Amino acid sequence: MIEGLQSRYLDESELKKLGIKSVGENVLVSEHATIVGLANVTLGSNIRIDSHVVILSRRGPLEIGSNVHIEPASSIVAHRGVKLGNYCTISHGVRLYTESADYSGASFTNVFPDGRFLNPKAGPIIVHDHVIIGGNSVVMPDVTIGEGAAIGALSFVRESIEGWGIYAGNPLRRLSNRSTEIREIAQKIEAGEL
Repeated sequence: MIEGLQSRYLDESELKKLGIKSVGENVLVSEHATIVGLANVTLGSNIRIDSHVVILSRRGPLEIGSNVHIEPASSIVAHRGVKLGNYCTISHGVRLYTESADYSGASFTNVFPDGRFLNPKAGPIIVHDHVIIGGNSVVMPDVTIGEGAAIGALSFVRESIEGWGIYAGNPLRRLSNRSTEIREIAQKIEAGEL
């Protein structure tokens, strides 16, 4: 893209015309994002999905709460279902996989020569409210990320983690606790106090 030119974003009315399952208000999806399976996508309100995001939801549902930002070059493979809570950030280059090939050698790792011989690790990904997943991190199948968890850049999440902690690395480690102040601010905004 040439500096000074801006990407166009589709709004909720355009997404409805394209066949999205459900969409709230103030939703912007870059025209340079790829969504396969729009009929399985549910979006809340106040959402932005940036350029070069790839969402594969033809085989499973994707539910995104409100006040969510999915930054450029991220991908969500929702074959077994992905649910993102409210007030979440999916940073640049994050990968969410609900299926992963079996690398043991006991089964094939792709659909050729015959998909019957696949045995992927599979399961939904559930991301609770107020979670941030840092740039270029990977979340594997069958993982739940607790409310308010913060995952540092370049992290590998292969097991469920508790909320209100700051995590990073490969293997992933809990580094410290995270303040719950953002939850209180969100509650005040929703109550009209701020």
